[in-house]
This record gives sequence, C-alpha cells and structure tokens, in this order.
Amino acid sequence: MKKNQIYAIVDIEATGASIGRDERMIQFACVLLKNGEIIEIFDSYVNPSRKVSRLIRNLTGITSKDLATAPYFEDIAQPIHRLLEDTIFVAHNVAFDFDFLNESFKRAGMPALDIPAIDTVQLSQILFPKEESYRLKNLTASLGYTLDYAHNALFDAKATAYLLKKLDEKLKGLPLVTLEKLAELSGATIAETSLFFKQALYEMKKQPVDLDDSLMIVEGLALKKLKSDSEQLDHRKSHTYPYKESDKRAQLESMGLNYRESQNQMMNTVFNYLKKEHPEPVQFIEAPAGSGKTFGYLYPSLYLSSPEEKVVLSTYTKLLQRQLVEDNLPQLLDRLPFDKTIALMKSPSHYLSLSAFYTKLKNIDINDTEAFFCMKLLVWLTETDEGDLEEIGLGKTLHHTFWTEVKSTLDAKNQLDSFKEMDYLARREKRLKNASILVGNHAYLFSEWQHHPGRFNKAKVLLDEAHHVPDVIEQNATMKLSVKTLTNELKQLGSKEKEDTLLYECLKLLPSQNIKEYQLDTLHSTVSIVSEEWEMWCRKWTDWLMHNDAYEDHVAEWKEKTVYYDQLPLDIKRDTKFFCRNLEELVYVGRQLTQFLDTADQDLPKNEQRLLSKINVMLDHFSTVIDRLNYLFSSKNPSNPTIIRFYSKNPLATLNFYRFDQKIKDQLLKELNKTEHLILTSSTLTVNGSVSYLKKQLGIEKERLNRYPSSYNYKEQARFYVTKDVDTSAQKNSSVSASFITDLIERILSKTDENCLVLFRSHDMIQRVYKRLNQRGQLKDRTILAQNISGSTTKIKKQFKKAKQSVLLGSDSFWEGVDFPLDELKIVIITKLPFDSPEMPVVKRRHQTLRESGENPFVTDLLPRAVIKFKQGIGRLIRSEQDKGAWIVLDRRFVEASYASLFIDSLPECLDINERSLDEISEELTKFFDQ
Repeated sequence: MKKNQIYAIVDIEATGASIGRDERMIQFACVLLKNGEIIEIFDSYVNPSRKVSRLIRNLTGITSKDLATAPYFEDIAQPIHRLLEDTIFVAHNVAFDFDFLNESFKRAGMPALDIPAIDTVQLSQILFPKEESYRLKNLTASLGYTLDYAHNALFDAKATAYLLKKLDEKLKGLPLVTLEKLAELSGATIAETSLFFKQALYEMKKQPVDLDDSLMIVEGLALKKLKSDSEQLDHRKSHTYPYKESDKRAQLESMGLNYRESQNQMMNTVFNYLKKEHPEPVQFIEAPAGSGKTFGYLYPSLYLSSPEEKVVLSTYTKLLQRQLVEDNLPQLLDRLPFDKTIALMKSPSHYLSLSAFYTKLKNIDINDTEAFFCMKLLVWLTETDEGDLEEIGLGKTLHHTFWTEVKSTLDAKNQLDSFKEMDYLARREKRLKNASILVGNHAYLFSEWQHHPGRFNKAKVLLDEAHHVPDVIEQNATMKLSVKTLTNELKQLGSKEKEDTLLYECLKLLPSQNIKEYQLDTLHSTVSIVSEEWEMWCRKWTDWLMHNDAYEDHVAEWKEKTVYYDQLPLDIKRDTKFFCRNLEELVYVGRQLTQFLDTADQDLPKNEQRLLSKINVMLDHFSTVIDRLNYLFSSKNPSNPTIIRFYSKNPLATLNFYRFDQKIKDQLLKELNKTEHLILTSSTLTVNGSVSYLKKQLGIEKERLNRYPSSYNYKEQARFYVTKDVDTSAQKNSSVSASFITDLIERILSKTDENCLVLFRSHDMIQRVYKRLNQRGQLKDRTILAQNISGSTTKIKKQFKKAKQSVLLGSDSFWEGVDFPLDELKIVIITKLPFDSPEMPVVKRRHQTLRESGENPFVTDLLPRAVIKFKQGIGRLIRSEQDKGAWIVLDRRFVEASYASLFIDSLPECLDINERSLDEISEELTKFFDQ
C-alpha cells in the first residue's frame, strides 16, 4: 500500500444484491486505513423506506426496529461523500459496493464518486491461489481472523481491512521478477486494482530484496526449488513392526491417537497379509465407523513398503486421497522412527507444463481473461512443489481452453530445454518411481489399468471404500459425450462478425502471411453450418425425449432413458451421420489454418500463435467427439444400448450420452485379479455377514474376510425406531404418500429442536414433501433444505451446518459420503428402503445380463445393493464417542418383508429395534436428547 495514502474499506448491506433494480441500502460501514493502521470508522444503519424481507433480516441480523429508527440515506449521503473523497475505495466485490453507492448518491441528487477502486476478491484470487473459498468469512478465517458476524457491514469492513493488510504483506514478499510480470498483466483486473501491483513494484524497485532461498529463477519465472524425492534409508537400523498391544498403544498415543482394540487387530491383519510372499486369497476387511480404519491400514503399510515393494492405496474420492497424503500419512511419519516417500497418483492432465505456460505468457494479450489466469499461476509457481493444478481453485473457469493449453501431456515434443529439469510431469514420474507409498483414487487406478495393463500388478494394492469398486469399473467402461462441452467450444470459435470469438480475433489479424482470408472464410462458413446442425440435432433429441409417453415434466430431477438404435426416428439417424461428416470437414478445414503451428512455431507472431493454438486444442477435441458419436450411434447391438441422461429443468444444456463396453469391463476385472496382494476394505462390504455379492461383482475366486466391531456404545449413544404408523394409500396415490411422510416428519420434530436428515429414494417425493412442509408452516422456525432445490450438495451441507433446527431432505449422495459430526446431526429418518429403481437404464442393462445367465436380479443385485446402501445411510450418525443420535425408519418392510433379516442384521451390534407409534417416538426422543 502507498505510504500516507488513505484506503477506505467499505461494506454495504442492502435489500437485495442487484444493481439497477431499485434496491436500497440498509447499512453502510467504512474503515479508513493509513499506513496499515485504522484511523477512523464510520458505521450506520440506513432506513430503506420499505419492508425488508425476512431472508435479508436473518442474513444480516438487522431488525425492523434497527431500520425504523435509522437515518435515511439522504441524511448521511453528504458526510459519506466527504469521508471518501481523496481515498482509494476498497471492497470485497467492489463491482457491487462501488456501483451501488454511486447509484445511491445519484438517487440522492449528488455526484458520483470519482476515485480509484480496488477489489480484494480478485487480489485474493491472484495472491492466495490455493485458497478453497474466496468468501470473506472463509478466506479471513484461513488467514487467522475470526469474523463473528458475517453480513454485518461493520464486521465485514473490519475483516476486509485485515485482508487488505495480508494481501499487501503477500505482495511485498514476492520475487521482483514475479511482481514485474504481475504489474504488467494487471490491466486484466477490474476497476483500478492494478494500482495495488504497480505501487508494490515501485516500492520494491526502490528497496530491492534478495531472492528467497526456497526459490529459483528459470527463464524469468520464479519457481519453488526441487525437493528431494528419495528416501534417506538407514541400513544400520532395523525397524520392527510392534506386534505387542503395549508397544503399539504407546506409539499411537504419542501421536495423539486413541488406541482401539479393533484397530490393533486390523493393523495386524493387514501386516500379516502384505508380508506374505504369495498370499492366495483376496483379503476383505469390514471395519465400521469409529474403528480407526484409515490408520488401521496406513500404519502397517508404512512398515512394509519400500521403493522396490510399493504399496498402492486407492480411495473413492479425491478429497480422501488428499487427506491421506496431506494429513494422515505425515501425522504417522512424524512419530515413526523412519521416513518414507509418499507420491500422489494423478493423470498427466492435472499438471502444469512450464514450457506451455512460458509460451502462453510470452504471447498473452494483457486485456484478455487469460492474463488474469497467468497472474494467478505466477504466484502459485512460487508455492507449489508438485505443479498439480488441482491445488488452485479454478471454479467456473475450469473448462476454459486456457487450462487445456497449459496442461502437461505425455507427448513432450514442444518442451523447452531450460524447463526439462523442473518439468512437473517428469518429477511426478520420478516420485512414483522412488516412492514407497502411492496414493490414488479408484477412477485413476482403473483408468491406468485400462490404458497401461500390468501397471500396478507387482505392487501391493489396498482399496478403501471398496464397495464402490464395481460402480467405478462400470463408469470406466462407459463412453461419455457431453453436449454442453461441444456447444461451448463452437460458441468460442464463433464467427467473423461476433466479437470476443476466435474467428473474429483472427479476422482482425488480416492481412497475415500465415492466416489466409479464404481459409478463414471457409472455416467461418463451416463453423456456422456445424453449429446450426448441432443445435438442431440436440433439439431433436430433447423434443423426442420430452414427448415420450413416460416423461413427467413436473419433477425437477436427472432423467435417464435407454436408446436402442432400431427404435430411433429416421431423421435422428440421418442427421447423426450428416453431422459427423460435417464435423470431420470442420476439423479438416481448421487444420489447414493451424498447420503452421507445427512447422513455423517460433516464427509466428504472438497473437497468431495464441489464437491458432486455441483453435488447435478445439480441433483435437472435435476429433474425439467424432469417434464417440460413431461409437454411441453406429452399433445395432440391443444388449449394449446407448443411455441418455439430462436434467428435466434444462434438458438442452445438460444432455449427455453414455454407452457401456463389456470388453473394457472384462479387461479391468482381469487386471484387478492379476494383483497378487489385494486388500478391499470398507465399513460396508458384507450382506448377511458375507462378501459374496462383491466377490461375484469383481470376479474374485478366493477370499478371506475379517470383520471388526465398532468401539461405540450404541446401546447408550443411539436409538433405532421403526414406526407402527402405516399409510394404507401409499401404493395407490403418491400424493397421499407425500402428505403422510410430511405428517410424520412434523410429528417427529414437533417436540425436539435437533437437526434432522430425511433420506428418500425419489426426487419427486423430495419435491412434494418440501412443498408441503413449507406450505403448512408447522416447522416455520426451522430451516428446510432440499436436494436439487436449495443448491449443490456442498452448498446445502454448509447451510445445514450454519443454521440451527435444520431439516434436510436428500437422496443419492446424502446416503453416504456426507458426514455431519457431533452436534450437526442428531436424527436420520429413512422414508423408504434404498432399492434401485428397476426402470433406470443402467439397472435394466445389469438385470438383463443376469436374466440371460439364469439368475434372479432381485436376489443377486437389487437386494444386496440396497442392504449396502442402507448400511451407508446408518453410518451418517454416531461418528464419535460423544455423539448421540436416533434413526427412524418409516418403511414397514424393514421388519415385515421376507428379506427383513438382511437389513436387521446390518445394524450395529447392541442396537435395539424399537417399534413405536410416532407419538411414542417423539416422547422418547425428547427424553433421550435431554439426558
């Protein structure tokens, strides 16, 4: 920040977050900062002369009484205007606060402010590139500041002042070469945010500092120095695995971990299995929540692994994968008497190509959005060890062509010699070779087996959350085509007449030695034809789907349909062939334009190289689309149809096509079973005490199963109820069933304030119940959230955590993988046993295969999958020894069906089943939670 300059950090609360829609201010706060110190604070509520919605009042904490006694904006407009004169205006999302304030001045008959404005959101995105969230509360919390009352203008302004100082510190700590490039590219930022970079550069040039020892300069880029990836082995010492309970207990407790007997048993099982030279059976381990499963396999793996005998650990989610590498394994290694190298396994496309980025940086247009991306990367390069682009929060920009252009590829023909030693992909390969523990996820592992057979067969492989493995194999064996991706790329190519498109930018370069006008005209015409045909082709599909007899447009959900080639309308068959031919023509014409990239790469002017490279990336993808279209719609095999999936609210933009390939599945199962040491673990592997379902799904011939009890006291910590209340009309009228479920939820929650998760199997039912709960108003003091209505899964989870007395209606992903520890969740209501719908195309295909082999699909597929999913739903509660919770099952099949024993046996031991009426359940819950 500039010395002696006053920075006005402003935050505004209003009746709405829109400019130009006659919204009104309800609070204005300003913190004046000079030389890093607060010199003045101004804060006032503002009477908006209108009613403020309950949503805004709840969000801000501002009451109607606060506003009724507050001054009108016209009364304080002049003092605010004087206060801000000669300052630099700063806000977190300055585009809103600055424009909204000037709009308010105009309404009050005063001139707009004519002062520089700086945005701390963009500054943060550039200078803190690894942050997961740039919301003010989350960002400042990550930097060590507690924002007690978010959405109160004064508290937000103070938090933003703290953030501005942190941004200034970060900027001044960057290398001079990085700061010079940031200042050069800063024109890509909004308002006058570039002043922040230019002032820092001016001061650094006056008082330059030495380059930090952790950094190095290569071709003008400041990079973090290489870390050694080799293990420092001490061959004079032998580290013996501690079999004894006392030794293990002492070591684990020194790490701050609780010793559990079941965890000790699991550790010994894993160790004994992995140390065998040729173990015959596959080892299954079922370890329930709270048994310490993760450390149960990490601990022995560290003792047995080496660069020559690697242990491959695979998880279902990337989140857990990162957790193992960044938290769990370092925590263990910090206290173990040896060191091991850990490597994260990801595909090449996750890593930045320094050569590609360097080339991009030389050819960047400083007024382009890509300049902003480059600024973010320049700072990130001073921090990253691995060059993994997932470290950066790309958000909605993830699919921008920029990221495709700067990613690494296995084909390194354009790599610059100066970056070979620092190349992140080469370093990844070296880490994988030198590491003892390799950590990946199931999708990556099976993708590697598909493209590089035998890749990990010599390693010892452990799959966590292994109940997902059959579905992951199916997904890897399924070809996918997304309509939205191709639509967006055709729009980016655009036309010669449309601004901000690649063809328009090419036209501006004429005359050119490399870009011929006739080539550009031909490409323009071809893109126009292909774009029009693509839109018509997509519309024909959605029209055909939506006019289907079974289509219900009142349900907002993802819909699926099986497509058999022989049943397709003739015009769709014909248009698919025509479109493929025209897309091939587009690729051919486009290659004529971009051919100079391979031959005269270094001689091309910067702008030409930048544009032609973008077009070339798109052409590569178009070639892939042609292959996929031919695969999806050329086969007449009825046993392997194409599946269409789309979201009913916006079918055209969400249309996706899938087709399963049995040969790929067979190949993946073969690779899995070639693994000599294979452990599959999860909290939900068994059905009726057996792994026969998963064993059959994965083609495993011999297995050994170890199951461990939970360390939780379910008799004291939990209650399990099955309601006696029955809706006799449920099977006849879904509307009545929705009313019945709504009644039950209201009655259960009428006497308790605890947060509740209601699990469904139907999105239609979620929407019906959500509507009724809001209409009736019996739970008006509760926050009611619903999947596909209240936002994304992540957003809903955050809202659920934040709000008190919450009710969450969920399906699919909420049955598993979403944890609500401690006081965040106390009640889980299961409305229906989680059987897959037999009408789903994927399920239909699976069941057709089973029938052809003479098997009963319900017994061999639907039932075991439902039991495993039910066990996952049960796992949403009791995540620690302090947790208390209750499950309530509304489906009487749980105790009355012929298969009820399978579900009952899946419950934790010592958990009694209580059959009660809803009134009795409410009374007992009140007493239970009050204990």
